[in-house]
Amino acid sequence: MHPYLELGNLKLQLYYPMFLIGFAAALLISYGLRERFGIGKKDIFGAGLSGLIGLYIGAKFFYFLTKMPEVFSDLNGFKARLDADFSGTLDFLLGGMVFYGGLLGFLLGMWIYARRMGLKFMKFADIATPGFPLAHAFGRIGCFLNGCCYGMEYHGPMSVQYPYNAAEPALSAVPRFPVQLLEAGLNIICFAVLMYLLLRWYPKRSNTDSIMPGKPYGRLLGIYLSYYIIVRFTLEFFRGDEVRGMIGFLSTSQVISLLLIPLTVWLLKNRS
Repeated sequence: MHPYLELGNLKLQLYYPMFLIGFAAALLISYGLRERFGIGKKDIFGAGLSGLIGLYIGAKFFYFLTKMPEVFSDLNGFKARLDADFSGTLDFLLGGMVFYGGLLGFLLGMWIYARRMGLKFMKFADIATPGFPLAHAFGRIGCFLNGCCYGMEYHGPMSVQYPYNAAEPALSAVPRFPVQLLEAGLNIICFAVLMYLLLRWYPKRSNTDSIMPGKPYGRLLGIYLSYYIIVRFTLEFFRGDEVRGMIGFLSTSQVISLLLIPLTVWLLKNRS
C-alpha cells in the first residue's frame, strides 16, 4: 500500500490522481471518436466537465446516504460528536465516494448539458460508455494503493498483506483478497469489449441518428450496466471493509445494483 504521493511538504492521496488519469484517458478516447457521433469538440469537453461535476456531487451524496443509518441509530451521540469535532464529523459524513453515485451523477451532468444545448443525450451516453470502466479501473488501482475498499480475509494465492495503518488498524491484521485489483482487471476487459462493439456498430464520420439495425443509441450503456451489475454484486461478497454500509444482509452497492436492473432492461430494449 502506498496511499500518498509526497511532493515536498505536500502529501497527495494517490486515489485522486489515479482516477484523474483514468478520466483524462476516457475523455481523450471520446474526443477521438467524436466524428463517429457527429459531436463537436466543444461539446465533448463541455459534456465531460458537466459530467465530472455531477460525478463528484453524486459520489459524495451517495456516500453521505450510506452514513444516515448510523446517524439515525444514535442521534444524541451524533450531535455530541458534531459539537466535539465538527471537522472530523464532516469527514465521517463526506470523506468517501460511492461509485454508483458518481456514475449516476456523471450521466445526470451530461444529460443537463445535452438538454441545455439541444443535443441528443443518448449519443453522449454511448460515446462516454467505454470510458466508464476505463476510468473506474484506474480508480480501483488507486483504492488498492490507498488501502480502501479492501477485500476479506484471505490466505490463498495472490493474497495481500497491508502494512499497519493507524487510520484503519484492522486492514493489516490479516492477509486480504485483492478485490480492488480483480475489479480493475474486469473493468479493463469490459472496456475492451465495449470499444470493440462501439467501433463495429458506429460507422466512421456518421452524422445520422441511427447505427446498425437494432442497435439504437443507449444500447451500449445498457450492455455496460448489465455487465457491471453482475460483477459488482458478486465482488461485494469478497469485500472486507464495513464503511460501504449494509442494508439488511446486502451491501449498499448490491441494493443499488438491483435497483438499476429496470433501467438496464429498458436501455437494452430501447428501439428509439
